[in-house]
Amino acid sequence: MDGINSVESSGCKNGGEEENDRITEMPDCILAHILSFLPTEDVVKMVLVPRFRHCWTLIRSLSFSCPQDEEYYYDYDGIFPAFDERVLNLIENVLIRHESSTIDDFSVRFKYNNGLSDEDPDRASKKKTMAKRIRTWVRFAVTKKVKVLDLDLVGGSCTLGGCSTELEVNYKLPDFVLSSDHLTELKLVACAIRPRGHIQLKSLKKLSLREIILSEKIMDEVMNGCPLLEELSLTDCSGLRKLNVTNPNVKRLVLLFYKKPHERLEISCPNVVSLDIDGSLENAHLEDVSSSLVDASLSFNYSLKGALMKYDGVRMLLKKLGNTQSFAPCRFCILVLTIWKLTNQPCPSFSWKFLVLKICLSKWHLPGIFTLLRNSHCLETLTIYVFRGSTDMYLLQNREARWVHAYDFDGGNYWNLEEASFHCLKHHLRTISIYGYVTEPYMIELVEFLLKNAMVLETMVISTKKSPFHGDEIRPGYIPPPMDRFTSEELLEFSQKLLTFPRASTRAVIHFS
Repeated sequence: MDGINSVESSGCKNGGEEENDRITEMPDCILAHILSFLPTEDVVKMVLVPRFRHCWTLIRSLSFSCPQDEEYYYDYDGIFPAFDERVLNLIENVLIRHESSTIDDFSVRFKYNNGLSDEDPDRASKKKTMAKRIRTWVRFAVTKKVKVLDLDLVGGSCTLGGCSTELEVNYKLPDFVLSSDHLTELKLVACAIRPRGHIQLKSLKKLSLREIILSEKIMDEVMNGCPLLEELSLTDCSGLRKLNVTNPNVKRLVLLFYKKPHERLEISCPNVVSLDIDGSLENAHLEDVSSSLVDASLSFNYSLKGALMKYDGVRMLLKKLGNTQSFAPCRFCILVLTIWKLTNQPCPSFSWKFLVLKICLSKWHLPGIFTLLRNSHCLETLTIYVFRGSTDMYLLQNREARWVHAYDFDGGNYWNLEEASFHCLKHHLRTISIYGYVTEPYMIELVEFLLKNAMVLETMVISTKKSPFHGDEIRPGYIPPPMDRFTSEELLEFSQKLLTFPRASTRAVIHFS
């Protein structure tokens, strides 16, 4: 027994030594690559491990962030921001000791502005010193031929939902960033872009700007100075009345913006194939859109109050986007279609083949879904993500949505009471996928209606395992709660109901999980 124990102990020891030797024998470049997947503040701690003591200085991905706690941003008198010197010293020590000749990614995230004025000389001096330090960090990254630069100074004069026009309180982006030959992706938050010369980013393919004050002149400079640009994202940026995406290489455009009722944003994107518009949809005017647009999405992002209006701006957007191959409206867009249906207002016809719905299903969505199915004549694939929530309560508690009382209807029996001809159900709809909280109210009735009327349906996939939270349907930064597990009794009851529903298509196969 002692001999066996001795052999086993020896074997384990040798195995451990072999594993240690394998790590020891790895080239520095491999170890540095492994370390690059860790937060930089954790990588620095590897100095305590002999084999990694030198390798951490070779990592090609650097990421720094300050704690998002207000105590770090104000001195005790509360007059000006107090930056966390521990983090600032960490950043500068890492940069001093970094030995790789190039880096791939450089990210800095912390609160530079606090929205107060710069009238206090002490505060102004402190911010000026901080701006110099940031400039040194960014100069380091550009000198190292960084490919992806992410500078997030969120919390300044611009706040989500409407930007200030106080340009002087924003950190001014150094001009040398806008003339880098190596940048392929640039992400900026709460920076001031005021180039003295021309923008020349010859290798840039992705540009993301958030909470930045722009102008038509700056965007023209971007279009002309970034010949390889493929993706452009503008989130809560103010100052624009016209956005002309003239660069023929830009294929994806993402816009999230807020405008006052009398303001408008004219959008021209003749070469874009993927378009996402979020925010004040009534103020968005598509002047020119590509005839080869592949996919588009529209979202009110909580700016819809549910008022009984015509929503002519949304109608014009839908007309412009009616020929795209794939379309994804938000749940509030569907409510607009409900308003049109209940008030007998006209709705455009659509030729898209793919329709993606992300909804917190209530009975007030049913007329909107009805309208989408009736007017989507070429629809081949329908995908529905269902999440939990209470749109009914939102409408009933909203003063501008009290009209719902006058248009009340029986949601549980809605599909049996409505009569219409659905061209897509008769001739085109072949695939239906439903994910998430499929046992929510009104969902089983919709499934029954689809099975009963989809005459060429081939596949219906229903899954409770796939999360409904895909894309940006929920507000930016929102982390959805974990999905509740369905009981086996609930799933059994749902599956048994599915088996009893008549099917218009003899080829229809249902996959339930």
